[in-house]
Amino acid sequence: MRLAPFSVLLLLSACSDDVSRRPVDAAPEATPPGVEAGTDAPLADLPPPGDSGETDGPAVDLPATAPDGGGYPAGTLLFAEGFEDSSFSARGWYDGPKGTLSTTDFKEGKSAFVCLYKQGTTSCAGGTPGRRLFSPSESIFVSYWVKYSANWVGSGKAYHPHEFNVVTEIDDKYIGPGTTHLTLYIEQVGGKPLLALQDSLNVDLGCVLLNDGSFVGCNGSFASYAFSEKRSVCACNGIIGDLDRKDCFKAGSGYYSARAWDAPDVTFKDQVGPFYKADWHLVEAYFQMNSVSGGKGLPDGKIRYWYDGKLLISSDKILMRTGEHPTLKFNQFLFGNHIGDGSPVDQTMWVDKLVVGTGKP
Repeated sequence: MRLAPFSVLLLLSACSDDVSRRPVDAAPEATPPGVEAGTDAPLADLPPPGDSGETDGPAVDLPATAPDGGGYPAGTLLFAEGFEDSSFSARGWYDGPKGTLSTTDFKEGKSAFVCLYKQGTTSCAGGTPGRRLFSPSESIFVSYWVKYSANWVGSGKAYHPHEFNVVTEIDDKYIGPGTTHLTLYIEQVGGKPLLALQDSLNVDLGCVLLNDGSFVGCNGSFASYAFSEKRSVCACNGIIGDLDRKDCFKAGSGYYSARAWDAPDVTFKDQVGPFYKADWHLVEAYFQMNSVSGGKGLPDGKIRYWYDGKLLISSDKILMRTGEHPTLKFNQFLFGNHIGDGSPVDQTMWVDKLVVGTGKP
């Protein structure tokens, strides 16, 4: 069950994307200084909480709106992809654009994109359309139709597959989405919709708060360390704003810093019915940058996730950027399809009618 949104106020906040993949950690043995007890469960590579391996269960009565949700944000179209042919590069896709299309299973038009994971492989057998740049924007709305094969199990673990990412103009057009100044994640794990942020390249290495409640550096005191705006907004430098889960651990020469939000329940189910994973479903997600005032980032950014028109994830208390990058904007969408440990079976995901805008066009 999804944790209720909450605001945990520390001196500063941080966010980053995972550099390595691992299963969920145990809960911290100690509550970090200034953190409300019971709210510091680690994210551990963005797995869903507790029962995330569940793929079945009783039917879910989806809420019409989340507690702090509103209507769809209006916006302008940035680009649309109908997957009607494989000439992806001609439509602005790059980084090895390709992909398999199905002319027998699609939502609209005459074909849809197919991602076949062969057993033991980590990515789509026929490749993906890759990446696409768009005009820099402080908000992004992503809409697509998706379905999964009847035998779909994802990774079979409490983390992965990754599905779709958005990164920002501050990073290179070919940057790996796992280690950036800010990456957005839109995916489902174990049948539960998930939104997440990562900003590992922003971590202030002078003071790092780890998952077990211990800290590294900080001049001996996390509570009194004088953070600047040169810091992560997700986890490793403290927490400001809403989150369900967070994660911070050593990764190479730096630290992985992330936070995530889950839907209340499994919505891509094994059972035939309104939530059957092998039927087409409409996924819509929205992210809006927070404001920066007086040189400081304020936790007033927005996130939304809709499943077949029902709002499942919603918050208006999100920190995505600080005064270090006060004009940071989104400018790149990419297919991030990836199962780090390899697919446990042959399984398929279909995607159709992708639309990306500054809000709902």
